[in-house]
Amino acid sequence: MGDYLRLLTVDDRDVPLATLQRAVPFGAIWSVDHPGMLGNYLAIGPEAEDVHHVWATIERNPVGPGTLGAEEVADFIDGLEAGGPASSSRWLGDYMESVREIYAIRVYPDAIRGRPEVVEAVYAVRAALRDTVGGIGQWDGHGFTNEDDRLVWINAATRLKGRVDAALLDESNGLWLPFELDLDDPRARAAFLRGERPAAGG
Repeated sequence: MGDYLRLLTVDDRDVPLATLQRAVPFGAIWSVDHPGMLGNYLAIGPEAEDVHHVWATIERNPVGPGTLGAEEVADFIDGLEAGGPASSSRWLGDYMESVREIYAIRVYPDAIRGRPEVVEAVYAVRAALRDTVGGIGQWDGHGFTNEDDRLVWINAATRLKGRVDAALLDESNGLWLPFELDLDDPRARAAFLRGERPAAGG
């Protein structure tokens, strides 16, 4: 898990705090006073208001002229040339032109070390956000997912591991072709970056 998990969405409706709180019955989510971001900055931890044991924070950044969110989107679009597949880069570039909100979940590595329940809590909150406003995912140092939450783009220099749900875009009809990608197999990874579905067994 990277230090930041982001959800980029075209839906700018408010997500009720209670919706996120219900997603993590074994932890707490509460609003944090933050200069310039009143009501948009949340903390996740074992107990409400326990600022010394925060597992992660959630920051909601609107995307508009002159905003931090707009700067992030521009950086993401500029970075697409560093990876692939090319079809996903084109799709992501178009999608991000319509993004209106970015939810940035910052995970604190010391808090999650050896604590599977913390990882579970963070992903539960991310799932609750995604269920409410949809969007695509971005993981620092990893890549992007599509609206179905399948991996569709990776940085060519990144060394990812494990098996993941992935998809390739058929630009002739705009449909995603889903499959399982073995990131431990360099041939499968290279094929994916070229925009090719890896052969069965590697």
